[in-house]
Amino acid sequence: MKTKLNAIASALLLLLAPAAMAANVAVITLENGANVRLKDDFTWEYIITETVTQPVQAAKADITEQTNGVIPPAITPAASVGAVTTPVAQTVAAPTAPAVNTQVATTRLTAAALAQPELLGSTAKDGIKITLADTKWKGDKLGLVFDFDSTSNEHVTVVEVEVSFYNDNGALLKTEKLEAWEAIFRMPETYLRKGQHRQSDTIWVEGVNKQQWQKQLISLKIIEIESR
Repeated sequence: MKTKLNAIASALLLLLAPAAMAANVAVITLENGANVRLKDDFTWEYIITETVTQPVQAAKADITEQTNGVIPPAITPAASVGAVTTPVAQTVAAPTAPAVNTQVATTRLTAAALAQPELLGSTAKDGIKITLADTKWKGDKLGLVFDFDSTSNEHVTVVEVEVSFYNDNGALLKTEKLEAWEAIFRMPETYLRKGQHRQSDTIWVEGVNKQQWQKQLISLKIIEIESR
């Protein structure tokens, strides 16, 4: 599959060479229904998310303010007969605020990604591949363990990853940046080198609801690689 995608990407890039400034060259649909975005640096990625706009009915609560005014009774001399004014309550009602229709945009996984969760949990950039290897819980904290494979000629010291968590229905729960790999300063044996398969320490994350994350839907994006 990857060899076929690389061949398609190379062919399209040769045809579209004058448009070298474009970051995204084309989007193609595979036989399994997944969409793939081809880029001008001869790389590709699965399109796993979409933005959905939904109407939301928002209305302010009705607020009724009542003001009671009481007129005190008149005092008359004992010899005279006078009428006593009866207290009168006055009510002022504030108008009801009209309902307002608003549009809210949310990010969620595509139908293809939900149907094929194997598209998630792994990504690669500049010869560094990262894959979610294991998860564990400590109370409300979620522990993540990643596998790393390197074909890069660089000695990698830091790999920063953007991790997005989705609930079991595919809606985005949260996104967080993590240093998934961090070597120890001046300890070359901790560097990630070409041909190595290494595993990260457990990285703890807060704010993920365990009950909503039973399917462990997660996407990874490498945003920075540091090397020596």
